[in-house]
Amino acid sequence: MTLLENIVRIFSKKYNLNDVFTPSTSAILTFVERPDLDKQINKALTIPGMQLIVYGHSGSGKTTITQNILNEKKINFISTNCILDTTINDIMLDAFDKLNPFYTSEFSNKTTVKISSELKSSYLNLDSILKSEINKEYGDKQQRILPVQLTPQRLAEFLGVANVLWILEDFHKVAINERQKLSQILKIFVDTSNKYKSVKVIAIGAVGTAREVVNYDTELNNRISEVAVPLMTKSELESIISKGEKLLNVEFKQKVHDDIINFSNSLASICHHLCFSICFNYRIEKTSKIKKKFMDDSLKSAVIDYLKQNSDSFKEILDRALKHRNGDFDNTKQILQAFCKSDKEELTQKDVLGFRNNKNIYRTSLTEYLHKLTTAEYGEILRYDDNSGKFSFSNPFFKAFTIMTFSMEENESTRTSINFDNIEEIMKLLTISIDDIQIKVQQNTKIQSPRVIGNLNQSNLNNTIRKSNTRPKK
Repeated sequence: MTLLENIVRIFSKKYNLNDVFTPSTSAILTFVERPDLDKQINKALTIPGMQLIVYGHSGSGKTTITQNILNEKKINFISTNCILDTTINDIMLDAFDKLNPFYTSEFSNKTTVKISSELKSSYLNLDSILKSEINKEYGDKQQRILPVQLTPQRLAEFLGVANVLWILEDFHKVAINERQKLSQILKIFVDTSNKYKSVKVIAIGAVGTAREVVNYDTELNNRISEVAVPLMTKSELESIISKGEKLLNVEFKQKVHDDIINFSNSLASICHHLCFSICFNYRIEKTSKIKKKFMDDSLKSAVIDYLKQNSDSFKEILDRALKHRNGDFDNTKQILQAFCKSDKEELTQKDVLGFRNNKNIYRTSLTEYLHKLTTAEYGEILRYDDNSGKFSFSNPFFKAFTIMTFSMEENESTRTSINFDNIEEIMKLLTISIDDIQIKVQQNTKIQSPRVIGNLNQSNLNNTIRKSNTRPKK
C-alpha cells in the first residue's frame, strides 16, 4: 500500500464489525442489490391499492431487500413478527401499538406527517381503552382484548393517515384459519386505498408459493403482487464478502472465499455469520488501520463457533422433524438417513425411494413426507428446488448435525467414543456422507467393526473447540 493510500485509510470512515456483517439483522452496509426484485417491489409500491406478498426460502433475503427499498424510498413502515400461535387480533393490536409514535409526536425519522385532531383524538381514545382494559387470564398467558372500535377498516385508516406501510414478518407461521382472515383484511386495505393511496400490507413468508402465505380470493388476483425471492447466487454471496473486506480493511484468501460460499449454501445469513466470526476471532471489531489478511485455516474456528452457537437450535429442528405424529412411524427419520448416507447433496424422490430403508414407504407417503420436511411444522429441514425437482438439506450445517446425531445413536450399543484430534474431521462432516465418515473413522482408529461410527458427543466437540478456538493476538 502506498503512502497516499495509507493516509486516505487513516482519515477514512471507520465501521463497526457488527454493522458490516449482520448475521441476525438486515444488512445495510453490505446490502446486495438484486435488480429484478428491486423492480418488482418498487413497481408494486408505486401502484395505489396494490398489496404485496414476498415469499421464498428462509434466509433468502426477503426482509433485507424489502426494508432496504423502503428505507431508500424514505417510506415509513412498522413490522409485526408472527409466531405459531399468533392470531389476527394479536397482529392488529401489535400494529396499533407501533403506530403510537406517529400519533403522539407526529414525527418519524423519514417524513413528518400531519394528522387531523379528530383522528388523533380517536386514536388516543382507543389507546386509553387498551391501557385500562382488564386482561383475561388463561393459565400463564394473558390475552389482550381487541376493542370493538378497532376494526380492520379503522386500522387501515390509521395507517393511511400516518402514511405508514405494514409489514407482516413470518406470516407463514400463522395458523391457516388465521391466515384466511388476512385475505378479508387485504380486501379492506384495497378499498381504503381509494382514499389513502399509500395504505399497504406486505406479507412476508418463508414458503414456496404466495398462496402458502395468504390464500386470498380470486377477486384479489389483480390487486396483489407476488414477489418470489430466490436464494442468493454465488456472485451475490461473493459481493457480500467483498464489500465487507473493503469496509473493514481485511482480506480473505480465495480459498476462504470459496469455502464460505459453499458452506453458506446460498443463504446470506450463514455467509454473514461465518465472516463475522472470522473477524471477531482475530479481534477485528472495527475497520483495521493495517490490512489484515486471513489465511486458509481462518475459517475452521468460525465453523466450530457456528455449530456450537446453533447446536440447540439444530437439535430443536431435528427433534421437530423426527417427532412422531399420527401415522408417521419412522418415515421422516428414514428419509433423512437417505440424505445423510448419500454421496449426493441433492436427491430426487426416486433417489430417496431407492434407499434400502425406504422400500416400505408407499410412494404417495414418501411424496407427502418429503414435502412436509420443507414446512415450518417439520422444521424446514429440507429444501425443494422447483427447477431441478430435487430435495436437499436447507442448511449444510443441518446435515452435519444430523449425521453426528445418527452416528451417536448407532454407537449407543457399543459405547465406543472416538475423539478426533483436530477439527478437520468436523469440517469434513459438512461435505461428505455418513458412509465416507465411517470409512475414515475405521482407517484412523483401526476398528474392524463395520458398524462403528465416530461418536461425536458434546464433550468431544467441546474439547476440540477449546483446542482450536483460541483467539490469536491482533
